[in-house]
Amino acid sequence: MCHKQQQADLRPSVSAKDLMMILSAIGAYAHNTEYRDLRDRLQHQAVTWGVVRAS
Repeated sequence: MCHKQQQADLRPSVSAKDLMMILSAIGAYAHNTEYRDLRDRLQHQAVTWGVVRAS
C-alpha cells in the first residue's frame, strides 16, 4: 500500500538546536536552487517557531 503525502502533511519533531544545525549545514549549498528553496522554507519555519528572528 503506497501513501502519497503532501509536503504540508509532514511534521517532523526537531529541537531548536537541530533546526539551527540543519540551516547551518544546508547554508553551504545555497548556490543550488533546490537547497536555497529548502533553506528559505526552513528559515521561515524557524521564524514562525520563534527559533530565530526575522531578518
